[in-house]
Amino acid sequence: MNKEKILFANIGWMTHYKGNTKKDQIVGGGSWSNDDKHEAFNFSPIKGKCYGYVQPVRWGSISLNRIGDDYKSDLIKDVTVVWIATHPKAKGTYIIGWYKNATVFSKFQESNIPARNNYDYNIVAKEEDCTLLPLDQRTFLIPRAKDSNKGFLGQSNVWYADSPDTKVRKFRQDVWDYIQHFSDRSKYVSKKSVAVDAEARKLVENAAVNYVTKHYKGIGYTVTSREKENVGWDLDAEKSGICLKLEVKGLAGNTISVRISQNEYKSMVNNKDCYRLCVVTNALCNPSLIIFVWDDEQSAWVSDIDQSIKISIEEKPSYLAVVE
Repeated sequence: MNKEKILFANIGWMTHYKGNTKKDQIVGGGSWSNDDKHEAFNFSPIKGKCYGYVQPVRWGSISLNRIGDDYKSDLIKDVTVVWIATHPKAKGTYIIGWYKNATVFSKFQESNIPARNNYDYNIVAKEEDCTLLPLDQRTFLIPRAKDSNKGFLGQSNVWYADSPDTKVRKFRQDVWDYIQHFSDRSKYVSKKSVAVDAEARKLVENAAVNYVTKHYKGIGYTVTSREKENVGWDLDAEKSGICLKLEVKGLAGNTISVRISQNEYKSMVNNKDCYRLCVVTNALCNPSLIIFVWDDEQSAWVSDIDQSIKISIEEKPSYLAVVE
């Protein structure tokens, strides 16, 4: 038996997993109508906990003995549940998030929680132990079972990754290491600004572009500079048929207040789904990256890791974006 207790749970694809809405509809996840897909609430915290749903194929139960030796009759604790889903465009199956220290039940539990439509669940964890990856960071590909990949994820929505096959064991360890060493980007935003001269500003901008390039390459994208082409963004980031348009803004301090040209603003409006405003604070000394994406629910540009952080765009001599 493997020392680390891991369970892979295959569900439909969403942005937020806080219930189906007109702007955030689940894609895939079985033949049920979207309104009945219970996993749509998997990352909707309720009183400090997240309640997860995955539909096992065989008899609707999870084989706890395949997760760890310390299971009880109906549950096992301290499991790392890796949530995976098929990307609607790239088509591959990717890690979309995880629960650490989760309790996994062999059978469905009644929730009676109106906030999640009273849907049953079979996995639960503390909110602080639950991580949902931003869309751009869902790049960790899950191999599917083929003739050369026996022991990997097949047709079942539940995968135990407990095959003795060397490839499976190595992959399992790679996933474990990835989750244990994952760290969220800083969300800290200060009200203190730092003034810089023209020469220093150029250094800040170059450092910011380098930092964003390194970030996206680090999560599996091919990055191409478009800085000299005046297209309305600085970098293209491509992976598996997905092309993102990255506009980079560098700041010497922590205050997010950046100038956006009319050309950049036009590109933002015309390419909402794939445009990213990448703001690097403290670019020269202790850089942190905040990526703003378009959120249909709020009709605003929001941080990809904290939807409460959003920018307002004011039309001045050139457009000005500031954190609200």
